[in-house]
Amino acid sequence: MGTSRARALEYAYNLLTVPSAHMRVRLKQTESGVSLLYKNRLLTRVYLNRSGMTAAGAMAQALGIKVPALGEFNEAVVSTGVIHRVLSLSTLDYRNPSSFDLAKYWLTEADALRKSGVDS
Repeated sequence: MGTSRARALEYAYNLLTVPSAHMRVRLKQTESGVSLLYKNRLLTRVYLNRSGMTAAGAMAQALGIKVPALGEFNEAVVSTGVIHRVLSLSTLDYRNPSSFDLAKYWLTEADALRKSGVDS
């Protein structure tokens, strides 16, 4: 049995307590959804539904990569600050229109962090 999303997020937020400017993460698409991995450990997962795939697109955009095709993955090297925004994007319920306002804000922050190379 795989890791639950709640347990993965708990691990991920604990991991982020130690700031790092360079974390190599992997965004991977499987038949059940899109997962964010660090050193082959699950950080978060979104499922194959409309809200989940919207979240996957936002996560990929925040990481500066594309959503991978089924069975494939894309990698990014980003700071813990960017990872924090990605985790936040993954937890939004995109059926709620106000989620898009939050997503836009976090995407702007992630983009600024990636471009500056500064961790926050």
